[in-house]
Amino acid sequence: MNARRQRTVGFAAAALAAVTTLHASRLNAQTTSGPCSVVPGALSGADVCQKARDLFGFIVPQVGVAVSSGNPLLGEGGTLGGWPKRAFSLRVSAVDGQLPRNAVPLSVIGAAVGSDFGAARTPIPLPSADAAIGLLPGIPLGLTNTLGVDVLLGASYLPTVTQSSFDVAPKDGGVAFQYGVRVGALQESSFIPGLSVSYMRRKMPTVDFGYSSQNDTLTVSGTSVTSNAIRIVASKRFLLFGVAAGVGRDAIEGSASMRASVNETVVGTSQRFLVQLPDLRYKTTRNTAFVNASLGLGIARLVGEYGWSSAGTVVQTVNQFGGRKADEGYRYGSLGIAFRL
Repeated sequence: MNARRQRTVGFAAAALAAVTTLHASRLNAQTTSGPCSVVPGALSGADVCQKARDLFGFIVPQVGVAVSSGNPLLGEGGTLGGWPKRAFSLRVSAVDGQLPRNAVPLSVIGAAVGSDFGAARTPIPLPSADAAIGLLPGIPLGLTNTLGVDVLLGASYLPTVTQSSFDVAPKDGGVAFQYGVRVGALQESSFIPGLSVSYMRRKMPTVDFGYSSQNDTLTVSGTSVTSNAIRIVASKRFLLFGVAAGVGRDAIEGSASMRASVNETVVGTSQRFLVQLPDLRYKTTRNTAFVNASLGLGIARLVGEYGWSSAGTVVQTVNQFGGRKADEGYRYGSLGIAFRL
């Protein structure tokens, strides 16, 4: 085996080892945080802080599904065949999500009290641009190549989403970048379907979650959500039409801090309290499956995607969300245009 093939196999083996390691790890769904503090006074703030934890645990999985999406590159399944081949897609992905709709009371006195935030069906959109760049063509194998390698790159944009007393507001322009690698088991040809394994680290633009209830406000600020996504995808094109399908696993992590301004009557006097909850974190893993259908000729194709992200390990919450669980399954979809050069 010549040096070029040795480099190909070595690179592919390293990528597959990284994918296997990530896939083997399991993260039980959990929400953690630093200590809850109230200024002024020595009140507990337990109710406000518990509501912040529950809100965070309810919203982050939905955003994580939007970030992860399905196919790393719409309509594609195998590797491209080495440098300088390229493929691009422009898409809008959306999760069939749920956001809180009820204004519930916030209190800094006593223990946490369960309330029903309700849940209103609200799509969570995430426009993105993705690219695959052929790096190594792989090793000839009959009518195809195997162990080809592509570099995956992308950028996503999150718009402001509002539902009643709850809003999601991006910061710093609302743009985030992604990267990854795709290793081909089979390169697609006239008779052979494409088949690949990929790893993609995706990041959501940093956002603030805002919740208002009467004269009280609760802000989960500097929210960062990342997804380490593994995908196994197969694809085949037939003249005008193309199909792709895949399965995968997402390790979703979120981090933020919470601050709230709460009006409370203490000893007959109305006071305003500042409640803070630093280092708010959430982790979960989810399985996913998706299908793509494409239509077009030449370098451009219209592609649609439909997928399902399974429920993670459910986190028990003190508060309710209209009968919805904090980490249940969600449907998602994408529509976009794909190019291959």
